[in-house]
Amino acid sequence: MYRKPSNIIYGVDENPPLKTTLLLAFQHAVLALVFIVYPLIVVAEGHGTRQETEGIVTASILAIAAGTFLQSLGRKGMGSGYLAVQITNPIYLPVSIIAVHTGGLGLVAGMTLFAGLFTLFFVPFIRYLRPFFPAEVCGVAVLMLGVSLSGPGMMRFTGMNVTSFPDPKAITVAFITFSMIVALSVWPKNQIRLYSAVIGLACGYAAAFFMGLIGTEELNTAFSRGIVALPVIHLTGLRFDLVLLVPFLVTALVATLDNIAGLITCQKINEVELLRPDMARISRGILADSCNTLFSGMLGTIGSGISSAHIALSSATGATSRRVGLWASAMILAMMFISPLARLLSNMPGPISGAVMIYAAAFLITSGIELIVSRMLDIRRIFMIGCSVIVGISSIQFTDFIKNLPMWAFSIVSSPFALSSVCAVVLNFVFSLGTSSRASILIQPTIDSVPEILRFFDDKGAVWGARRHMIHRVQSCVNELMEALILVKAVDAQIEICALFNDFGLDVIVSYSGKPFLLEKKSPSVAELLTDEYAIAKLSGVLVRQYADKVDSDIRDGLQRISLHFDQ
Repeated sequence: MYRKPSNIIYGVDENPPLKTTLLLAFQHAVLALVFIVYPLIVVAEGHGTRQETEGIVTASILAIAAGTFLQSLGRKGMGSGYLAVQITNPIYLPVSIIAVHTGGLGLVAGMTLFAGLFTLFFVPFIRYLRPFFPAEVCGVAVLMLGVSLSGPGMMRFTGMNVTSFPDPKAITVAFITFSMIVALSVWPKNQIRLYSAVIGLACGYAAAFFMGLIGTEELNTAFSRGIVALPVIHLTGLRFDLVLLVPFLVTALVATLDNIAGLITCQKINEVELLRPDMARISRGILADSCNTLFSGMLGTIGSGISSAHIALSSATGATSRRVGLWASAMILAMMFISPLARLLSNMPGPISGAVMIYAAAFLITSGIELIVSRMLDIRRIFMIGCSVIVGISSIQFTDFIKNLPMWAFSIVSSPFALSSVCAVVLNFVFSLGTSSRASILIQPTIDSVPEILRFFDDKGAVWGARRHMIHRVQSCVNELMEALILVKAVDAQIEICALFNDFGLDVIVSYSGKPFLLEKKSPSVAELLTDEYAIAKLSGVLVRQYADKVDSDIRDGLQRISLHFDQ
């Protein structure tokens, strides 16, 4: 059953007041425009004209608005229904730069369109891929998303993306932006933390202007076309190149994995205990993203994706209402006509964007760790997690070697997130070979056997990667049942405990030869506990029903059987 976390003020299906909604939507819209910097990099690499530059800004804003609307809508089989803001996806940046060098913006648009068509093909099969994405694999992906953001974020934070040494002015602006966002997210008890990002960005811009990072020339340029102006639309002809087919297909797969991790994170921050990923909802989210990537290619910009920075923002502010996403998409579209705002945000100073990236990275790293440790880990999973993280981080140390790799390999190896995610999926599959989801144990009907049972479930829970909370419930339940059976002397010989684990839960069957044991539904009274020697056993039966999600009993082959089911 869905339970909203205590730190969330407005849940995914709740409607904040209109004034609050508009302010929350505004800060999401402002932050979304920051990521237009990625298609602008592609245009700069292709030595694009001013018309092409303004045209790709318009195309990116349209794509961001459309994708955010589809994701937040969550209706008619389209969209996740979460506050999952779409942005121009940096994962598409390396291959898009190669494409613009090879055949101009037309080739970027054509290959992006093809990537959208390719991901559409996989949408019907996503719900069957859940065994390949257990919590620990998704945790590695979320963790390395944060690590991937931290490097570029710190370069911008220190100003070293434009200079060889740390720039004190850049560090000052970045520190003011970051500290304001964090402080307003942590200490205020009222709803001011809902607007921590927009206040932090405003303080950052003020500091940047005071420190000289934004001059009067930039302001004059921003207002050169007036306050309200029609957007510049520049559609380019679509081109295709078979040489770039594999790099764009691999990039599309990595982007899909990135979006799956993002949607799982959305689920995690919206539920107190995420039992398992809702793959049907994730499929709808990936469908919306695939359609939007297709739309992005038609418009002439790079592929889209779910923004981890916005997920971090929604969690930190405590507002995950999808209504905010719908209003944010409308505001993003409206900003296309407000020339100064779009120009200022699309040319945001590096220290401010770096502060936002570090803010998002901190959230993602801790969320990934939390996902990983939510499951019991055996030696296989420990090696899977450790090796995947090591491989991902190692890619940061071999940049010169990676630059010389073929393009199909470069698109994976150059990204710590992509490399570690692929490694985690492969190792999870390899290490799962030879493991059985079924186990059994024979024990004597004595109290001394209880520790043996507890160790049995500890060992098997780690092998299966079961949730710690579920295994603790199983142990408590079987412990109560064993004590009750021994107390009423219902067992004549050994007891067999069989356990069958799958992605949905754990089934435990306790079989024994002897008398049937009635699992009571009503707790005994105080008087019965004082006078009836079997009242304690009846109370244990009641507790067994409370620990297990489903309880049943029958007789098979002359043996008494008690069947217990526990949801994962």
